[in-house]
Amino acid sequence: MNEVERRKKLAFKALLCAFFVDFLGYAFIVPILPSWQQQFGINATQATLLISVWALPMFLFGPWTGRFTDRIGAGRTLTYSIGLLSLSSLLYMVATSESLPHPFALLVVARLIHGASGAAIMTAGLSAASQLWPNNFGETSGKLLGVAAAGGLFGPVLGGVLFSWVGAKAFLLLGLITALVLPLMMYASRAIGVAQTPSQGNVSVKVFFTNPVLFKVGVLLSITTVATGALEAGVPLFLDDALGLSAGEIGGVLLVMVLMQAAGSWIWGRLVDKNGPTRYMLVGWTFVVISLFGVGIMGWYLSGFSAILAMILLLGVFQFSIAAAQIPMLPIIDTAANRALGTGNPGLAFGAFGTAWAAGTIVGPLLVGPMFDISHSWPIALGCLVVPTSIALWITVKNRTMLEECYMSEMERRQSQS
Repeated sequence: MNEVERRKKLAFKALLCAFFVDFLGYAFIVPILPSWQQQFGINATQATLLISVWALPMFLFGPWTGRFTDRIGAGRTLTYSIGLLSLSSLLYMVATSESLPHPFALLVVARLIHGASGAAIMTAGLSAASQLWPNNFGETSGKLLGVAAAGGLFGPVLGGVLFSWVGAKAFLLLGLITALVLPLMMYASRAIGVAQTPSQGNVSVKVFFTNPVLFKVGVLLSITTVATGALEAGVPLFLDDALGLSAGEIGGVLLVMVLMQAAGSWIWGRLVDKNGPTRYMLVGWTFVVISLFGVGIMGWYLSGFSAILAMILLLGVFQFSIAAAQIPMLPIIDTAANRALGTGNPGLAFGAFGTAWAAGTIVGPLLVGPMFDISHSWPIALGCLVVPTSIALWITVKNRTMLEECYMSEMERRQSQS
């Protein structure tokens, strides 16, 4: 193994750890949320907004986070972000133990810092991966998001167990786990990525609205997170209210969903590098629409054990398929941004699309709640997600040739230069 390969291997290990602890912390608070609701006397809407606050910094500052990453380098950005991630855990602990005045305000501040550092990790991590593995970025990004999903899976388990044992000190342990990544990140910083020099100077963010490929992929990416965000909020309530599942049984269904998304991220990423992205996007959107339609129909007509089995199957298909729709977009973002912005702007590209990602994450939970209030039916509320996902399928079908040509032309250029 030569020096270049050794540096890439080190960088990949550090990126995997960063993505894992990022989503570990994001999901860590899920089982603790009811305790916060009781402790601080907040209603369900306020508790839900506390979850959504995590995505707010990514939505507001995505492009600027990207410019910062390009200016100082992905390695240093990740190092600082891991440090802030550890700090947010300590602020969670102080707020939960009510050691300072205005603990709930401190909790919101901790959530914002957590979200800002998490956004920077996503932006810098994908930016670094696009530069280090330009010819197999699909596989690499799929692996990174697959490991992130694993962190999201392990987070609620660890958070629930630790909080039940040691209370607020659980966040101290979360901070220590996150801080353990810091030495590796500092050591691997230069291997991950240094400052970029944009070949076309400072590019206006307006290009993400005027460039047809970048704009359409941004819309498609936000629809994926609208769907996943809505299901993340609505499925536990559906399984509880309509099917009467216990917390453990709900956890089992969510386990299947996360595992299917993690597996899908890994598998679809490898296939994209071999065969191009759009065929898998079409497959993904088609089965997303079918599975959501099935959730609405089966949830309405079935009950008891048969309904539970149907939901496990359909939601598993949804998660596996949404990965097929989502993961291929990352290489398209990479190639389209290179064509539109020139080299040296990978952080800006993924920061801007982080805004689209966050917009869907915020909108999804806010969409499914009113739909339930109108219909008084969780199957109908979740099944209505067929509408935006069908629009996404139509956009993909209509623009398949343009998306494919953008990706293939850039990849052929890279292959000729390697």
